[in-house]
Amino acid sequence: MPFLAAANLEPGCITPSALIGLRVVDFSDSVGGQYCARLLADFGAEVALIEPETGSPIRRMPPFSVQGDEVSLFFWHLNCGKRSVSLNRESSPGQQQFEALLTAADVAVLPQGFDADKVSRINPQCIPVHVSAFGDDGPIAHWKGPEIVLQALSGMMNNNGEYGREPLYGTGERASFAAGLAAYIGVLAALRARDGTGVGQKVYVDAAETAAAMCFPYVMRHIYNGSVHTRRDQSIPASQVKCRDGWVCIWIYNHRWHAFCTALDLPGVESDPRFADPLTRRRNWDALFAIIQDRVGDSKAEDLVDLLQRAEVIAAKAYRPSELYHNAHLNSRGFWEEVDGRVVLGPPFRMSETPRKVRSGAPALGEANACLKHPSRSGGSPAQARPAMRRPLEGIRVIEIATAWAGPMAGRVLAYLGAEAIHVESPNRVNSWRLNKEKPNPINFPDGVPGERPFDRAFLFNSQNVNKLSCILNLKTEEGRQTLRKLAAVADVLICNFRPGTLAKLGLGYDELARIKPDIIVAELPAFGREGPMSRYAALGPTMEMATGMSAMIGYPKGQPENTGPSYLDPIGGFNAAAAILTALHYRQRTGQGQYIEVPQVEAAMQFIGAELLHATETGTDPVPDGNHVGTMVPHDAFPARGEDQWVVIAAQTDEQWRRLCEVMGHPELLDDVRFASLAGRRVHQDELTRIISAWTSSRDKDDTAKMLQNVGIAAAPVADSADVARSEYLAHRGFFTELEHPDAGRHHHPGLPIHLSATPGDQRSAAPCFGSHNMLILQEVLALTRHDISHLEASAAVATVPLPDS
Repeated sequence: MPFLAAANLEPGCITPSALIGLRVVDFSDSVGGQYCARLLADFGAEVALIEPETGSPIRRMPPFSVQGDEVSLFFWHLNCGKRSVSLNRESSPGQQQFEALLTAADVAVLPQGFDADKVSRINPQCIPVHVSAFGDDGPIAHWKGPEIVLQALSGMMNNNGEYGREPLYGTGERASFAAGLAAYIGVLAALRARDGTGVGQKVYVDAAETAAAMCFPYVMRHIYNGSVHTRRDQSIPASQVKCRDGWVCIWIYNHRWHAFCTALDLPGVESDPRFADPLTRRRNWDALFAIIQDRVGDSKAEDLVDLLQRAEVIAAKAYRPSELYHNAHLNSRGFWEEVDGRVVLGPPFRMSETPRKVRSGAPALGEANACLKHPSRSGGSPAQARPAMRRPLEGIRVIEIATAWAGPMAGRVLAYLGAEAIHVESPNRVNSWRLNKEKPNPINFPDGVPGERPFDRAFLFNSQNVNKLSCILNLKTEEGRQTLRKLAAVADVLICNFRPGTLAKLGLGYDELARIKPDIIVAELPAFGREGPMSRYAALGPTMEMATGMSAMIGYPKGQPENTGPSYLDPIGGFNAAAAILTALHYRQRTGQGQYIEVPQVEAAMQFIGAELLHATETGTDPVPDGNHVGTMVPHDAFPARGEDQWVVIAAQTDEQWRRLCEVMGHPELLDDVRFASLAGRRVHQDELTRIISAWTSSRDKDDTAKMLQNVGIAAAPVADSADVARSEYLAHRGFFTELEHPDAGRHHHPGLPIHLSATPGDQRSAAPCFGSHNMLILQEVLALTRHDISHLEASAAVATVPLPDS
């Protein structure tokens, strides 16, 4: 019997959906929960949104449409493709209908505080999913967690903005969206495990832990050598210039210095002793960019970006949200779609066999109530438990041809869930996070010591590549390419995050690999997609953040656009790729069909500010950067605390929280002050309010202040640096850190991932691999090559155990 009798499953549609047949009950009341269910709906699941008679609280979340219907664009963005059922779960009929839906469901996305065990008792096959700010237990389970609190605790906020000024939290509800994406990954992993065990299991994701997982490299650096990254550090080779129609971020790698100077016709700058050497160039960075600003100020931003990108210098325009609907690149890719007369964003990832389908717009409240037919599961018999699996992706082999963060993060997620991940590296163009091309900087290594093999001791690489095997193959040689083909023949997934077309140029494109292994899944992560005017542009997390429209919404009043870091969108790209691969694995398990996946990282990240983009599209206006201020909460900012560059965030989410804040500060007279009596008044007089609160916080410890405020129901948090994150009681309670032994770097705690499954949990089993340390294991045991074959490979320089000079 159908889940909802009138559900539109498009039975006549020729193109299949990956998750067709899955039944989902979404009665969450959070951004993260509803985004998880939206992704399930996008890829074919039938989703019933269970709402109270007053409607989901997301329906009242700004911004609102200006098309005359006052639709919350947050609700629209999160709930397209779902059906709404309005129930009074306090009544006997409502509870019966609700339990009937649970009885038929494969997945139930829960609200805060709902007993997941109750779902399992009603339906042992169902997978309950709990997405919350801090979870239901632990030292801060009772805390209030708006976005600014989540980002403050994560270690991310500590990196954002100018040293000496209040750090910036970012924009929107990005931690909640990331948690929803992580929950989607957890659901698909639990579904795969259910195929082996016959029963469901609980999936838990905290937004706070997810936010911390997006920021772990600096935490790993602190664990390795005690150093703490601050906004004073000038470690990123990038800055911004203002063109006549917008800002451009330019990233100047040392090895692209000549190309950069040539592209902008600055020969005198290239030979200037202030800039010729990388170290002196960093010391004179502001002077360098003053010269660059004078050179490019009259240029069009897109022209400058194109000029630099053709010279292989990474650059991006800080697009304003209102510009993106008319963006030539996005439009050439058909990114923007329309459903029920309203715009929707394109898919976060594109799948060749099972593309996303938005079957309907966001539902009216209770529009599917008439469709309730007391559904039951087909077959109707209770699930029979079978022997448990240890990990959901056991038996899956992943080849990872990737560098830096996004691609390796995707492989790391899959390895965490049990896959065997083989990190294929070139002997002469080594993963940039091994830092082999740079003069060793002690800050990158355990105890500040590079050692004889610094490429095995760098915190960046070792933070990102736990649970993996290292195989060195020179893909510029036929022997190396042929060995990769043999690996593909025994693999399930191949991940590549190099520029579009790289695999095809090597004769290793999807069509070629599918001839070798028909059911292989190939995922590429081009920043701007495989096709379109910007498809060949190189990018990094900061420049992708510019291109999404996020950076233009982040900044101080009348200041330049800001990035959030470190490289916030890189791990988001990795999570999206892992989600896409799990979606494809789910489909393959039922059909035997592999497919090609494209993860355009900029388009995927745009989902996280979907409501803001839709509002800018409708109105043609953009949010004005205003520090940490938001229209719905005042105060909502970071305030100075005791110590150098120490801060505490405070957000009064309601008038009651404002009243309590006045009492805690010892300023009850503020309640009678006409300037602060209402939210609107506090918004007008924020500067005066900031001075009053800062005078109270500045002599206080940031941790003590936050705890005191949270204990009386006021949203607050210390702005954590990497040392604070490393010793977080909350993260320790969550089991976020795992102690692992690295053969060269030593024994250290390693930050983890936020996806928790109750029966088949992911884990961190081994430290990152040394360069080429698994060559023989892979060649002999995985590929069963003979000693003669291996000797031939070694003689051809197709394999190595130390980096070789670039050729």
